[in-house]
Amino acid sequence: MTESTEQKLKHLMRKAWRERWTDLMWGIYVKEVIPAGSTGDTYNLAESILKQALIGPSPNSKLLSYLQYSLNVQIVSYSAVFENICLQGSIQKTRCLLELLHLLEQSLKHISCSGSADECAALASSLMSLETWLWSITSDGLKKLSEANSTSNSYTVICHYTTGLLGTLYEENYLVSLLYIARCCTNDQFAATNLASLVNQTESNIKHLAGAGNLSLENLVEPVEKVIRQCRLFENDLFKENGPEKPFYENSLCTDIHTLISWEALLRPTSDGLELTRQLEVLQKLRGYSATQLYCEILRACCLGLAETADSPGELRWAVFTFLKAPLLLLRLHRSIFGLDPNSPIGEPSPEVAVAFERLLCYPGLLETTDAKCHCNVVEGLLNEVKMRTSLLSEWHVTSILSKRESLSRGGLKLETTNTQIATLVLRAEPTVASILKTLDTDYAKNQDTLLKVLSHLLSGQSFELILNAATGTGKLRAFATKLVRFNEANRQPAGSDPSKTANSRALLFDISFLMLCRITQMYGIEVILSGELGGETFFEQWASEWLKPNQAPDLLLNRCDPMLTDQLLKALTSGESDLRSGSVRWHDACFHVPAVIREILAAYESQLVSDEEVERILDTLRTQMCCLSVCAATWLRFYIQVQPMNLKSKPTMMLDHLMTPLSLDDSKEHYRERSVLMLQIIRRLAQDDNPLQGVSDNQDQSLDHQLSKLWNKILNHGWSDHCTTLGIDRLFKIGGATWLVTSLVKAVIKEQSSDKRQRCVEGALSVAHLDLESCAISLATRVLPFLLTHSSMLASDEETGGPGGKALAQLAVLLFTAALNNQIASDSDPSTAAKKSGSKRAIDWDLNTPGFRYPPLKKVALHDDELEALCVASSTTHENKPLPNAIANLMQLMTRVAGDGIITPQLAFISYFIQTMAEITSVKTKEVMKPLLSLIPPALVFYMLAVWPGLMSISDVAKLLAHPGDEMGVGKIAARIVCAFKNTN
Repeated sequence: MTESTEQKLKHLMRKAWRERWTDLMWGIYVKEVIPAGSTGDTYNLAESILKQALIGPSPNSKLLSYLQYSLNVQIVSYSAVFENICLQGSIQKTRCLLELLHLLEQSLKHISCSGSADECAALASSLMSLETWLWSITSDGLKKLSEANSTSNSYTVICHYTTGLLGTLYEENYLVSLLYIARCCTNDQFAATNLASLVNQTESNIKHLAGAGNLSLENLVEPVEKVIRQCRLFENDLFKENGPEKPFYENSLCTDIHTLISWEALLRPTSDGLELTRQLEVLQKLRGYSATQLYCEILRACCLGLAETADSPGELRWAVFTFLKAPLLLLRLHRSIFGLDPNSPIGEPSPEVAVAFERLLCYPGLLETTDAKCHCNVVEGLLNEVKMRTSLLSEWHVTSILSKRESLSRGGLKLETTNTQIATLVLRAEPTVASILKTLDTDYAKNQDTLLKVLSHLLSGQSFELILNAATGTGKLRAFATKLVRFNEANRQPAGSDPSKTANSRALLFDISFLMLCRITQMYGIEVILSGELGGETFFEQWASEWLKPNQAPDLLLNRCDPMLTDQLLKALTSGESDLRSGSVRWHDACFHVPAVIREILAAYESQLVSDEEVERILDTLRTQMCCLSVCAATWLRFYIQVQPMNLKSKPTMMLDHLMTPLSLDDSKEHYRERSVLMLQIIRRLAQDDNPLQGVSDNQDQSLDHQLSKLWNKILNHGWSDHCTTLGIDRLFKIGGATWLVTSLVKAVIKEQSSDKRQRCVEGALSVAHLDLESCAISLATRVLPFLLTHSSMLASDEETGGPGGKALAQLAVLLFTAALNNQIASDSDPSTAAKKSGSKRAIDWDLNTPGFRYPPLKKVALHDDELEALCVASSTTHENKPLPNAIANLMQLMTRVAGDGIITPQLAFISYFIQTMAEITSVKTKEVMKPLLSLIPPALVFYMLAVWPGLMSISDVAKLLAHPGDEMGVGKIAARIVCAFKNTN
């Protein structure tokens, strides 16, 4: 019977011991037994030697020397030796244990692995087993010492050995990196729990030993306590901040926070604030803001917004955000930052919020200006609302902060001094909204007079706008709109037996509710109307979806009009004798048919069959019947003008202009004055929407780039986005799209020469991209950076982004990708917000395989084919129907191909900046938000960059970038392989 190789090795080992072979002779003969291409691990050589060497109470030093030599010449691997030491080393055999610890001490300093990815992963796993074993030996040794038996000196030496070995594990970058990879890729929760238990047990034992007062063991306490701290701060030491410190200037503005608050207050009034909370939380981690600083900047942005928009159209929106939304924003951020249950009540006040208010008092000039323009004590109002709505502040906090405010100012204004203060109006409107909603739930037929009084009162002055803003601040706008749609539907046509007075009241209710809904749609978007509970089957939902959406074909919508009803309406308007409110015509049918009537009038007008005066008289008749009909006529004229050549625009434009002119009537017509004011506002807004450049610049002949440059400079100079800048950039974004905006921002970042201003540019560009994070991130990943990397960029860069501008661009790209990925993940995990989140301003069909790119082939390196294939695939490769992760993954693959060329170019310098930025930003606080981006990195990108640029990063950075908690061991194998391959480069 043929003897197995494993048996031959055992016989050879016994023969070598008996004949006292030298280490060299052992190495020569053992290689003759082991087949070519194999190692001793295949035949459990390390296990056999250790079992034989530790069979007695004392170790066999000769056999252990053979094991040491086998390690040195790589006959056996470090992983096999470590695993078997953990299995066979015991505190019961102190002499054997001391010899094993000595062997480990010699081995850890020279540990390496040049094998396959599986072997490198096995080494990482063995280090984690060794770590647990060393803690177990340390704990048992300290327990033996506390028992004060006769062999205490041996246990002291053992504890010194183990603490020294643990210190080496926690201090050597190479070992720390492998240990972290093993921890990330091991899903064994028991191992982590067992390690924590051993550390706690060791801490308890050392405290008990220190309390015994044994002077001979004092020098053991400090080393043990040191390794305990190192173990517990393991990740903190690995993720230590290695980037440049971010200077904080007490009076400087955080551009990104202020701009995000401006977007939310002015552009997203119907938002529930959840998306903003997530964005600010991610931004806080990425930018390193403390909770107090974040809270203070939010409060400061509110004061700036109130002061800047006083007595302007944006005043109400800022007031609603400041007094109704900001307190709840602080509450959500507090719960999220400190890991509290989102629905749990606040148990105790937040000292961070109190300190934020105290820091706000350090800006007396801002507060005095805000108080003077708003005619109220803004700080007092904010304090009261935060205390009442969130319980983040106590009464003592409010009193203390107000006392400091009084001492720092000449005397603050009281919140309730007048009834015209914007804060007072907003706060008083909040309960009014609830009352109106309750009123709209009453029986429409029995309470027509009451409902008519309530709705007509809403139209007087600024009441309607105030109520709408209060409804947005309390999250009740959709409910209000839904009830109005239902109310409008109930009054859309008279019953056959209705008397004239009842029909007239129903017509007024239909007219007022129609105008209100049109105004709501214009101010807050058609989604507010169509997202109701009525399923899009009501009259107003159908009309709004056809006539208040852009890019409609007006003539096609008129094909379904009844010619007989069109003629009847035309006759009524031209004769001026019929009153449409009397009930002879169904009002919703009139709304659908008025455009056809206007088309007939316009055709006659263009054919010169009617005069200017006659057309104006007909339009005046239309306006005096029901105001909703004028709106319907204006919507068709707006669309008709858009599709006509310039020489045919004059007459329809004249008709639209006439509808926008006030009509002088006495007050005999019931509630006409209030209805006509709202009607004119709606029609003027329709006409304004036809000219998207209106309001952006005084010179509309300027290019989009020139107009954006002016607004961009205002952000950089002021440090935040004011009312006009916010609306201007949003309007330009709707016109130019995400790709144009991102390209312009990238050019602005690259061309800035001053380092301080360049950092402000990065903050500003990141905040502007929050207009639509996903679209901007996809544009950057698919349109801007790929052209840059393929030498076809049209950017005016400093040496094609190989200079400081490229480093700023890399920082912007990392921050933008991270923010966008986290925003998408949060939205996907919360289906209720998916439909409500602000989507792309333009419908973009993203083609992630943009033609024109010529991918150079990947060059093979000193790796096996299967390893090379694994290197080129990111740890997260399947993102079905998710354009953003796919776009970033494709960009990473392109970077890999550029790096695979191995040629130092400006493009490669940019890639190095990109990787360095990811490594610098990734820390203990940011690793969770960075994980979605880091999981898209192909390991080959890191491998090639280290090969071309050896000093680019440390091997601990490699572990940070490629290994993430919860990953499978397949990713860990590649990460461990790269760490081992570049051990000696750092």
